[in-house]
Amino acid sequence: MTHFVEHYGLWVVFVVVLLEVAGLPFIPGETALIAAAVLASQGHGSIVWTIVLAIAAAVLGAGISYAVGRRWGRSLLARWPWFERVSKPGVERSDAFFKAHGSKAVVMGRFVPVLRATLGWMAGVGRMPLPRFLAANVVGAVAWGLAIGLLAYYVGGAVIRYGTYAIAGAVVALLAVWFVLHRRNRA
Repeated sequence: MTHFVEHYGLWVVFVVVLLEVAGLPFIPGETALIAAAVLASQGHGSIVWTIVLAIAAAVLGAGISYAVGRRWGRSLLARWPWFERVSKPGVERSDAFFKAHGSKAVVMGRFVPVLRATLGWMAGVGRMPLPRFLAANVVGAVAWGLAIGLLAYYVGGAVIRYGTYAIAGAVVALLAVWFVLHRRNRA
């Protein structure tokens, strides 16, 4: 992936993230963001533009899949009688789920690869109200783009520069965070 980003530029990040979030679950959108951010840490490109394009692609991709799910999702699921029998209970559960937890699901689902590719479509089929979806979509895309982009920029760049010391430091930091959170939850 780094070869594509280095050779074709940041538009690869935009297109790959857009395709993944628009509903193609096995397209490596997050990998493209990570590769571009690590390259930016090495002086090949801008981390700001990498993150901005990834966020824009994530918002646009989820918006497209939401519109498709809202407009044609239920009719596609009802097209075949045998499939409708299987999918109807799921659609009803989806309606209830998105009424109760839609915004949280759209924001948090950004960080789960397969969910990232299907959440827009599922929110559309689940009839999540458009204003709520748009707000959650933007918040989730910004959180995801910043978190993954900056983490890859700083940690990935450090791993390349400092090798095993950076990996050991990251593992120790993660273990310390886990320990503190685990202790806090027990108390």
